[in-house]
Amino acid sequence: MYNILKSGYLIAQWIFLSSSIILLNKYIIYNAGFKFPITLVLLHMIFASLCTIGWKIAGWETIPSIPWIDIFLRFVPIGLCFALSLWFGNAAYMYLSVAFIQMLKALTPVVVLLISFLFGLEKCNPTIACTIVLVSSGIIISCLTQEKFSIFGTILQLIAVICDAVRLCLINILLIPKGLKLSPIASLYYIAPITATCLVIPWTMLEASSVLKHSGLAIRKVGALMMFSNASLAFLLNLATIILIKNTSALTLNVSGIVKDLLLIAWSVTISGASITSTQYFGYTIAMIGIITYTRYKILINTPPSQENEEILPIKNPLTK
Repeated sequence: MYNILKSGYLIAQWIFLSSSIILLNKYIIYNAGFKFPITLVLLHMIFASLCTIGWKIAGWETIPSIPWIDIFLRFVPIGLCFALSLWFGNAAYMYLSVAFIQMLKALTPVVVLLISFLFGLEKCNPTIACTIVLVSSGIIISCLTQEKFSIFGTILQLIAVICDAVRLCLINILLIPKGLKLSPIASLYYIAPITATCLVIPWTMLEASSVLKHSGLAIRKVGALMMFSNASLAFLLNLATIILIKNTSALTLNVSGIVKDLLLIAWSVTISGASITSTQYFGYTIAMIGIITYTRYKILINTPPSQENEEILPIKNPLTK
């Protein structure tokens, strides 16, 4: 009972923080007119880096020492993909509604699967092929009937999805086989500074002069409290994501993401006044069926046979190898 309540709390916590940061990012970038997505995510990563360093100095967490060669070969590619995903994902808020962005994010499992095939992490079978077709078809239907469709905004979000999918696959390739088991704070301690460093170059080239003009007027217009709250939410979300995966599973995170997407779409329509056609609802429903089918399939193949079944039929299921 305790484990169920704990998992329920962690899921609810993640959904709340994830939804809050999405809505706040949309407000800052679109409504408040802060058209600097790189600056926003750079501040997130700098804040997270300072928090984890302070955590270590205070003695609240023991951070294991990792050789520089491992940091460069294993963490830098992940941090680079994370930086690109955050950059392009936040830039898409300038052109697309929250509801439509959540629909496009439903493509993430499909892109993860396709990249997993490329890296040899997954093998295609009829069930997986069916889920790819369902999700892709649903998103295409949703895109074709989107009002005020922005090609540039859609491309930005699709790049963000691809970068995030590559990041997830790289974690499976570079960290998990190495047996690196880091706490949430330790993970951010290494990832956040790398991500911030990757963002510094494009920030310097594209946004620095405008953001720093007139003593940082663009930031002062939004307000220090708003920016601090935004960075704090991003830090807490990063921790909540790692904690949720560590205490449950990546599949639980995927299912939680479906619930979060549905809530955000409902919020975007009822509160923000976003316009969604009935055809888009139909397309998104098809995509969700595909995602749920894949999630259910992964649960089945990852669930070990029960003790009773092993006694009756001690032949191992090849799908569980």
